[in-house]
Amino acid sequence: MPDQSHVGRRYEAAGQVVDGAGARAFATAIAGLDEVFAPGAVPPTYAAVYALYPTLYQLFGDAEVEVNLAGLVHGEQTFEWPTPVHAGDVVDASAVIASVEQKRGMTFVGIEHEARRQDGEIVCRGRSLMIIR
Repeated sequence: MPDQSHVGRRYEAAGQVVDGAGARAFATAIAGLDEVFAPGAVPPTYAAVYALYPTLYQLFGDAEVEVNLAGLVHGEQTFEWPTPVHAGDVVDASAVIASVEQKRGMTFVGIEHEARRQDGEIVCRGRSLMIIR
């Protein structure tokens, strides 16, 4: 179970390629046949694919942290996009355990996320709150 000793633990996923076809399929799954973004654009929520998934996968598989997936609830999520990401961009994603708190018999884990293009430009940053029962 995560505890204070895990605060600061970092997960890195370098070289995430923002797949244009995957981004279009993602947008279509959300919007159906409605055209909701410009050709070649990447929907903001596609950040789940290139920023969250590769780093949270590592966190959830970290045997020292021992996240109980059966009791996990995704409590909240925020994102900001200082610079647009484009199909074909290569980004380095990272996640850091920013906080661990015990409340009412549950563990609240705050995670900070960031994705940078390989030129150093931040394309996405965010914060997640995971609640473990």
